[in-house]
Amino acid sequence: MVYGVYKVSPGKEKKMGSKHNQILMSIIVCVPIFIYGTATGWISPNKALLMSNDSPSGSPISEEEVSWMASVIFILAPVSVFIYGVATDKFGRKKTLLCVAVPMTLGWAIKLISAHPIALIGARALIGFGMGGGFVVCPLYVKEISEDSIRGMTGTFVVFSQTLGNLLVFILGDLLSYHTVLWILLAIPVIHFCIILGMPETPSYLIKRGKNEEAAKVLGMLRSLPANDNSIAEEVDRLMIEQNTSEPKFSPKMLFADKTAVKAFWVTLIVNMAREFCGCISVLVYASHIFAEAGKDPNTSITLSPNKQSILLAVVQVLGPLLASQLVDRAGRKPLLAVTSVIAGFSMCLLGVWFYLQSIQVFLPGWVPIVAMCVSIFADGLGLQPLPYVIMTEMFSFKLRGTVATLIMAISLATDFALLKLFAPLNSWLGYHVTFWMFSGVCLINVFYIIFYVPETKMRTLEDIYADLEGRKREKKEVKIVETNYL
Repeated sequence: MVYGVYKVSPGKEKKMGSKHNQILMSIIVCVPIFIYGTATGWISPNKALLMSNDSPSGSPISEEEVSWMASVIFILAPVSVFIYGVATDKFGRKKTLLCVAVPMTLGWAIKLISAHPIALIGARALIGFGMGGGFVVCPLYVKEISEDSIRGMTGTFVVFSQTLGNLLVFILGDLLSYHTVLWILLAIPVIHFCIILGMPETPSYLIKRGKNEEAAKVLGMLRSLPANDNSIAEEVDRLMIEQNTSEPKFSPKMLFADKTAVKAFWVTLIVNMAREFCGCISVLVYASHIFAEAGKDPNTSITLSPNKQSILLAVVQVLGPLLASQLVDRAGRKPLLAVTSVIAGFSMCLLGVWFYLQSIQVFLPGWVPIVAMCVSIFADGLGLQPLPYVIMTEMFSFKLRGTVATLIMAISLATDFALLKLFAPLNSWLGYHVTFWMFSGVCLINVFYIIFYVPETKMRTLEDIYADLEGRKREKKEVKIVETNYL
């Protein structure tokens, strides 16, 4: 059967090659994001211990010091985004990935050596520096080793790795001692560094450096095909053309010279900022503390400890990206993002109502905040967290994608720092109920912005998307899509 110039086999043709190596390598490459997940979640199961008389630092750590520990991880990250962004282009993806592991390893090692508040804050700053690099190089490496047919799936590994990191540290923090957990978390970047030493550079970067034969060998390994296979030769040729015609460079000047691209940039930035201000990051980092506050009154407490409630929250968070990978190409980006914003908004509002009623001595069951937090985190993983990244990659050309990703990631990480630093003071000044109502307001306002200003990007060309941004119409061309089974 033929559609245009593309031939579609009847389904009995022998399939060549395999996607298994690409999937395995993508999982390995995303370990720095997994480490980031463990680092952001580490505060939750350890806050009570650090602030107690049994604190490993020798004396209780203050609320102010804990807020710095929670937020400092995002101080150096915006700077490292630019440093690692240059490094990936100059030294390669593999070497940059190795460099990401170094500050993360040092950070966990310092935590093991000393539990003094200054040492813990410095250690988390180092982990944050590596984290910024991870968010630059990991998605890039995954993109460049994956075939188009599985790029959407492997792209979700970035968010999924973060959620798994949160879950692991919540479980370890509940079951094991303070120092045992740190030894395990230290071992992860060390092992990852050793594994990356044996992994290849990406084919795109090898071709960029003129190493075409080596690139063909790497592609052959990734596709489970001989290096001299015709399909490998064709892919090498395509990558050579891509490198010669559209090499990406970090150039804000080029971005802001294009009026339509600037509109797309603002849309992408606002959607990303809405996710940051929806409150889900603060909820995850301070999960155990929030649950402890919610369970202070014996009339509303439940049998699960705050740490075990946090584990439940992390499990729900893992389920969100799993479902998102199945729905994003069916429901579309815009509807799924709008629906998850509504769900998160009402969940945060309910959480605020619960805390407000607590403050005026009107008690609701203890399961209410658990359900509200689980629903909001599920909505975050289902749409608010992964979809802004998907939209960002689909709203810009190959040349501008790196520039936009670097700028938005730097702004997002700086915003995370401000939010986590202000979360505890806001709760003290205004109360938990006002803080969660503010988060709810951001989510619900974001729904209207998505409906009226964000274009649908699913299965659409850049020209069609930009036509929407400019308020003009393009003639619709009939496109026939053929679905195939890839694995």
